[in-house]
Amino acid sequence: MRKLVNEIIKPYFDRKKKELGLPKTQNSIWKIDCWSVHKSAEFRHWMKSTHKNIILLFVPGGCTGIWQPLDVGIQRVLKLSLRRSAHRDIITEVTTHLEGENSSGLILLDVKLGTLRNRSVGWLVRAYQELDDQNLIKKVIQSSV
Repeated sequence: MRKLVNEIIKPYFDRKKKELGLPKTQNSIWKIDCWSVHKSAEFRHWMKSTHKNIILLFVPGGCTGIWQPLDVGIQRVLKLSLRRSAHRDIITEVTTHLEGENSSGLILLDVKLGTLRNRSVGWLVRAYQELDDQNLIKKVIQSSV
């Protein structure tokens, strides 16, 4: 978490303040989920002592869809599409093995990095095609208003 704050969050806020002509002492608000690592006394104390100008606001549990509609509207669809594509590949691999002449009953899935890397391209293309839907985008926009 500290690396994320030091290398991404803080520099982003600093850059935006400079772009907007705001003083470096201007407070910034970081809205984050209520994960235990975020809410821990250790992390909150570190933030308060190291990054005094970053104010933490926590999205209440169960409210991510209200506060962050992209998490529910777009990312959920993306993750489901990726899962379905991976599942489809597993079914194809198992079916091919079972229908093969040398089927011994023992099924070992190919989980080598190269295989998964090559398959993931197809998964991402399929997910992109599923997300390329004006009605889905409009629905997400309407739910955030």
